[in-house]
Amino acid sequence: MNKRDIIALAEGRLSEKRKQEVLKWMLKNPKRQQQYHTIKAKYVVDRLKESQNVPSGNLTASNIYKYLGYVACITVLLSLAFLYKTSDNSVETEGTTALMVSTSIGENRTVKLPDGTVITLNANTSLSYPSTFTADTREVILRGEAFFDVTHNAHRPFIVKTDDGMKIHVLGTTFNVKSYPEDSNMETTLISGKVRVIEEKDNKTVVLNPSQRATYVKKEDKIIIDKVDTKTFTAWREGKLVYDETPIREVIADLKRKYKVSIAVASPEIMNYKYTGTFDNLTIEEILDLFEVSSPINYKLTQNKITLHMTE
Repeated sequence: MNKRDIIALAEGRLSEKRKQEVLKWMLKNPKRQQQYHTIKAKYVVDRLKESQNVPSGNLTASNIYKYLGYVACITVLLSLAFLYKTSDNSVETEGTTALMVSTSIGENRTVKLPDGTVITLNANTSLSYPSTFTADTREVILRGEAFFDVTHNAHRPFIVKTDDGMKIHVLGTTFNVKSYPEDSNMETTLISGKVRVIEEKDNKTVVLNPSQRATYVKKEDKIIIDKVDTKTFTAWREGKLVYDETPIREVIADLKRKYKVSIAVASPEIMNYKYTGTFDNLTIEEILDLFEVSSPINYKLTQNKITLHMTE
């Protein structure tokens, strides 16, 4: 799928089947959603101008502001326009729409769902959920990282689905899920309550108790359980990054999501290094300075481009 499909969707030229395919694709890609909003808003404004016979060269200031107002309203409305799927068979639920919330680099956002569940999204994350929970389960789709405080409902389990083919089943609990497509692992860390983590492909299931983490290693297709300090994995909600013998590639990925920077590694041996330390609401420059005093890693910063190399 590509931009042509987005344009066709915005202009209403897709069959119902193709429309559903494109919508499902866009639900997993926040950048494509933003592209759709822009294209759709421009398309509607063009139609408005045509319907009111306003030549583009004769637009007055009042007309321009009026059209911009239309665009703002349309963009908000379109964010609610994705049809929600209640199963893997793409069965449409009549009268229910899927809401989409996404964050950009360096942005956190808190969302309250219709059932009272509160979710905090980390940077570069998207979450889709139905405007009303009408099925037997409360299902949401996550791409990125989020902290969940789920409202208890014994008759309607809460399910988090990820792009990694994983499901997290809960009734009422607090936990953190980190599931970025570019990361080698997907992690579920339980703070309170109990959850079941299910790998859908082979139906591998593990049950977590508080202070346990389930790490799904994508390349090896296996789940590892260990006991952790949960504060380490939820500190991002307070602007902190905490690492304990963490592979440097994970640290670099976090920094790229939190700060608008490009990071290159000049010394390959850096990728074998495991970092321990805490970044407490620091600027990227302060973090890089800490690298130099707390590890054998040096850096060079040019505008927003960072190059890391090992100390000789």
